Amino acid sequence: MAGRHCERGRGRGAADQVLYTKLMPPPPGLLLARPRLFRLLDEGVRGRLTIVIGPPGSGKSALLTSWARSWARLDGPLAWLTLDEDDNEQSRLCTHLVAALRQAGGLDGSGEPVELPANAGQADSLPAVVNALDALRTPIVLVLDDFHELRPGPARTAVLQLARHAPAGLRVVLASRREPDLPLHKLRAVRDLAEVRGPELEFTARETGDLFSKAGVALTPDQVAKVLHCSGGWAMGLQLAAITRSEDEDCRTCLEGWSKVIRLCSDFLLRELLETMPAPDQELLLRVSVLSRLNASVVRSITGRADANRILRHLSDEHDLLTREGEWTYRLNPLFRQVLTRELTERFGAEEVVSIHRAACEWYTRQGMAKQAGRHAASAGMPDPFSLTARPVPLRRVVSPSSKDGTAGQDSTGQARESGDEEGGSPGLRPTEAVMPRPGGYDHQLTPTELAVLRLLPDGLTLGEIATRRHVTLNTVKTQVKGIYRKLNVSRRRAAVEAARWQGLI
Repeated sequence: MAGRHCERGRGRGAADQVLYTKLMPPPPGLLLARPRLFRLLDEGVRGRLTIVIGPPGSGKSALLTSWARSWARLDGPLAWLTLDEDDNEQSRLCTHLVAALRQAGGLDGSGEPVELPANAGQADSLPAVVNALDALRTPIVLVLDDFHELRPGPARTAVLQLARHAPAGLRVVLASRREPDLPLHKLRAVRDLAEVRGPELEFTARETGDLFSKAGVALTPDQVAKVLHCSGGWAMGLQLAAITRSEDEDCRTCLEGWSKVIRLCSDFLLRELLETMPAPDQELLLRVSVLSRLNASVVRSITGRADANRILRHLSDEHDLLTREGEWTYRLNPLFRQVLTRELTERFGAEEVVSIHRAACEWYTRQGMAKQAGRHAASAGMPDPFSLTARPVPLRRVVSPSSKDGTAGQDSTGQARESGDEEGGSPGLRPTEAVMPRPGGYDHQLTPTELAVLRLLPDGLTLGEIATRRHVTLNTVKTQVKGIYRKLNVSRRRAAVEAARWQGLI
């Protein structure tokens, strides 16, 4: 067990440099057994590498601590090392790594402690240590917590090599806020990788109730649902909500207001999350915090970032800050959103926040998404673009007989209609230009392929993104979209979406 004291008689000089509190799990706080995640970890350490990735405060260390303290029910030794800023010095890292492995008490086939090389703990000793561990019949599980503390350099490279080339006698568990720069796809392919990420770390309803119960707070099922809705299952938010409630405080105040919890979370999130990011990414994250759902198109619209799709994938895949709700759609934790929107106002002022809501309203209006557009219009102090007084009398577009490809023609007002969407996104359409085709107003039945493309249009994807998702060329998608517009008697994406909803196609 990782909590046993190291034998300090061996290698006295190296032992004097060891900070032994780094070689054991953190002191127990409000720990909670989470059997569903324990099972993932138990299965994971049968392979070479297990990664636990999640944003600050998502409960990575708490999970591994409670799992390590239950290690007695499993076979084999467990070593623990909490990494910090000082471990970027390679010799210091190797000293603590060797001390953690020795403290774990690994045994070889004869039952004798494994003899590590005499130079173990020096910067160039790692290969010899790996070779010594290769002789173990019962593997040592090595937990490396806070891997993100290691900057690019020799120390980080040494840990990555250890994880990638772990011998048969070693199982590595890496906990980090960011994905390690390893060929994870290769490890997945040979089933040598187990992953516990942000979505798995989010608390379930049962775990939330158990956590509050352990803190002496009894919740009804409705209150559990409310606290999950407010926190998004974020571990630190739940723990703060549970432990800050005094004995004479009405539990409903804690669950419904969340203002105290948000204040407590703000400093942590801003310091540990936002300030560690590059300034452009900070600004993007602050601006998109006004959105309940994210995709590349709406993010481009309100931030002007042409690389919005890459940034969203980066925040989701490498940092687990965003939760995927589809291949192209993401959401931000609701508690994170509240903290970030407060910071957005403080940094940029109320006028800029209104401008962001206005841009979001215009984007949702173009997509025909009335509920979202109305919410942002209210936040910007604008009239609801979909209110009865703001909408025009529905007009049906009529395709000119001379325009068989749907790229030209006139509507019932006699005005020439425009061609279909270009790759860059949906053309702008003011609320007063909205046109609602009447039921049954399409000329031909949509093909299954056109129907599949049509159902992607409300997501705000560019035509290029739709082509990638459909595994076809951009020109193919353009042709399909033109066919959809022709058959629905429309010329714009928003009108196509409204028509499809009107017809019950989506």
